[in-house]
Amino acid sequence: MLTDIILAVFCFYFYRRVIACRSTMRGKQYFAWFFLSMSFCTFLGGVMGHGLLPYFGAVGKYPARILTIVTMFWLQLAVIDILVGKVSERFILILQIISVVMVPIFMALAFIKNHFSYAIFHNIAAALMIIPILIFCLVNYKTEGTKWVLGSLLLSSTIPYFQINRIGINKWFTYHDVCHVMMLISFYVLFLGATKLYKHIEYQDKLYRRLP
Repeated sequence: MLTDIILAVFCFYFYRRVIACRSTMRGKQYFAWFFLSMSFCTFLGGVMGHGLLPYFGAVGKYPARILTIVTMFWLQLAVIDILVGKVSERFILILQIISVVMVPIFMALAFIKNHFSYAIFHNIAAALMIIPILIFCLVNYKTEGTKWVLGSLLLSSTIPYFQINRIGINKWFTYHDVCHVMMLISFYVLFLGATKLYKHIEYQDKLYRRLP
């Protein structure tokens, strides 16, 4: 539970830093809401889903399931927003609609099947949309910060290996704690990517550069 709370504190700090960026782009708000949602997700997941599970029972796991899906939804919107001006508005709208529709579908499955794995399936499906977008922007526009965001996702993709195989250090620092440390590193890399994207009012790439 301790590493959950530490992770929540760092995510809230990242939220404050991203929201403080001068950019007025919508994507900045989405990145900030990602970190804020993740802060609540890890805090409630740690307190209700782990530490106080005997008191809350299965209900204590519901906030983490819901917020895990909502958190990845904000990241989807943030990455989709990077496409503004690079592809047609219709294509962007289609991606946004798909992202919105995915939320109730996987949330319903998570509750009907009563298993956290469906929240993970949602995140995998979202990543399959996000990663090609980041590669497209990186290869074709050299968009500042995209390689950091992409690196964060690739780092996060290794976490399930430690979860499935329950790789921990000892009984005091279990595989849950190892995964939380890896998540913190991943979120820090994502934070660096987000701040690089919105370091100035406009994106720092070939299309949006408006500096004197």
